[in-house]
Amino acid sequence: MLHLIPSVKILNETEGFLQKPALRYDAAEFDPRLVTALKKLPFDNDGATVTIALTGTEGEGYTLDITPDEISITADSAAGAFYAIQTLRQIFANGTQIPCLHIEDQPDFPYRGFYHDITRGRVPSVETIKRLIDNLAYYKQNSFQLYVEHVFEFEETKDIVEKTGYLTKAEMDELDAYCKENFIEFIPSLNTFGHMHDILQQPKYHHLRVARDFQPTPYYWFDRMCNHTVNPLLDESFDLIKSLINQYESHFSSKYFNICCDETASLKRFKGDGEQDNGQMYLDFVQKIIGHVKSKNKTPMMWADILLEHPETIEQLPQDTLFLNWDYSPNPKEEKVSKFAELKRPQIVCPGTHSWARFCEIVEFGENNICNLIDLGRKYGAIGVLNTNWGDWGHPASIEMACYGMVLGAGKSWAADTKPCDEFYKAVDLLLYGKDGAFDLLRKLSKAHDLIQWFSFAKTYYEKIATGEYTKRTVPGNIPSEEDCKTAITACKELLSQLQEPWGNEEYRKEMALAVRGVWVMAELYAKALQ
Repeated sequence: MLHLIPSVKILNETEGFLQKPALRYDAAEFDPRLVTALKKLPFDNDGATVTIALTGTEGEGYTLDITPDEISITADSAAGAFYAIQTLRQIFANGTQIPCLHIEDQPDFPYRGFYHDITRGRVPSVETIKRLIDNLAYYKQNSFQLYVEHVFEFEETKDIVEKTGYLTKAEMDELDAYCKENFIEFIPSLNTFGHMHDILQQPKYHHLRVARDFQPTPYYWFDRMCNHTVNPLLDESFDLIKSLINQYESHFSSKYFNICCDETASLKRFKGDGEQDNGQMYLDFVQKIIGHVKSKNKTPMMWADILLEHPETIEQLPQDTLFLNWDYSPNPKEEKVSKFAELKRPQIVCPGTHSWARFCEIVEFGENNICNLIDLGRKYGAIGVLNTNWGDWGHPASIEMACYGMVLGAGKSWAADTKPCDEFYKAVDLLLYGKDGAFDLLRKLSKAHDLIQWFSFAKTYYEKIATGEYTKRTVPGNIPSEEDCKTAITACKELLSQLQEPWGNEEYRKEMALAVRGVWVMAELYAKALQ
């Protein structure tokens, strides 16, 4: 049985095998992007002849036929042919004996995206991001966004980004070009309302915060999630947002711009101030931002959480606004998704990898969230899926330790009937990790990590270990018992012993071993703190 992610709609194996597991083709006949993709497969002048026929310029469907001496692809467009090549790459990854077969395939969702936070954790290098883009292409994703608050070459942040890290204008241009080479739309995402911590923490912008009286506490990661909404009643606030958008949007060829505008909780501080209506105040500022984005010939995207608190405002936004409807619970609320269907407004459902505030993903929780929300999206006619990988609380997890959730979201956004099961796990072991049983190790690590949570560790370490004090300040996460610590340490020792042999994809083994050590260290320090 062939292991493929995403699964294909129709696969019929025929008699025989490819005579030689290598290809030959005339590069001059093909789109250069397809040639780049084909170069990731073995080439031989005596190999099977590759033919590619495009029936149009739209659509992503394709057929793939393998006979003993020929591989033929017929696709709706160059993008469809590109996805056929990804399927072919995965077939080759299954073994050296390539079966003759016929495949017919097309995606269930036209929009299939991944979203990676580079603001609240590590800022990856361009090469690291390119490796992520390679992965997205391999699993047939066609959209990519980076979450940015300040980590870009903005004039307004030049005094702070040397400390935090950032991407330059030239680097964004390079990433945009690399995405296009992989048939991925690189969409700018910039928070333009809430979550503007590092910008508004600069003294020169303190007066633009809704929470003007905010004073930092030692609980940095908790503080930066709140109290940094820009004041929508000030003209200077909009001038700041316009400047950020102007500097950012020109480095993306995408027709979209994600203005974010989520979790503007600080606006509730205006309650009691005259006749201010939070919903209308929010809408008025969002309309101004959208107007400016549209003046740049960009189609607006935005998170839907605040609008769902004030559903009467949704119909006042432009018809082409794309609503990013997130819910990270294992059982997402159906009414959140059905609301946009009732209003006949386009939505993209947004689950998450659940690797944030951890050293690795919460496997079962993430599986339920991704599968259930995508199922709701399919039921209510969502145009696509944007799987998110946030960076709350410093995001100690590496990109590799979020890739199982990425692959599951990719598989299900192309083939919506996909479900986590033994066959899917075998495909993940083969294609993602290059090691039988690797997913089972991830699941064991996830369960050990559940006992020792980063949220509560960061708080306890500061209060009990660093200062010798302990308060009852509420921070998510449970305080483990001594028995929990012992159980976690035992599990980590066993896992490390199983992570000594090389994997086909070594970076995943190394990152998993590092995550195991992270949990182990937390458990040991906790055990000392609890004595």
